[in-house]
Amino acid sequence: MIPKKFKRIFSSEFQFLITGEFKKASTLKKKLQNITNCENKILVLRVKKLINELSEAVEVAKKFCKKRNIPLMLNIPDKFSFNADGYHLSSNEIECDHFTPEKIIGVSCHTEDEVKKAVLRNYDYIFLSPVVRKNGVSGMGWQAFLSIKDKYPDKIIVPLGGINESNTMQNSFAGISHWWDPQKSQ
Repeated sequence: MIPKKFKRIFSSEFQFLITGEFKKASTLKKKLQNITNCENKILVLRVKKLINELSEAVEVAKKFCKKRNIPLMLNIPDKFSFNADGYHLSSNEIECDHFTPEKIIGVSCHTEDEVKKAVLRNYDYIFLSPVVRKNGVSGMGWQAFLSIKDKYPDKIIVPLGGINESNTMQNSFAGISHWWDPQKSQ
């Protein structure tokens, strides 16, 4: 459930800023400096493999988000053992039942069937990816994305995968390289 203090962000045009790969909390802290405007932003701390400084990285992200009053979503190993504004689930976790009240819950989906499952579970938002072809991975394209999104007009379905400010077809989107490695996103 989206806490009252963040409802304004989720009811406007927003961007999810997903962290890229890093091994040290100090790298995360430096990369967060790339975020110049925090208005209507949501940070997703994503760590695919367990790193030695995971607790420190979570603390760096929490301090950054608290100072700027933006939500922090955790998509990390053992995510539920850390306190955050919410948790982002992988497509393998769509049927997860480990939730706490007053936390934002989002999920990544890659097919319309996964989106249907996520809608039934009433998650706060759904990432649908990949949309745009990037690094040799073909995307579903904007027409397919919008077709799925239009079937669930009451749900927040966010495009991800090859998206940046110059190629998005909607103002709300999720991305990594457009802010984590801006020179590579062009």
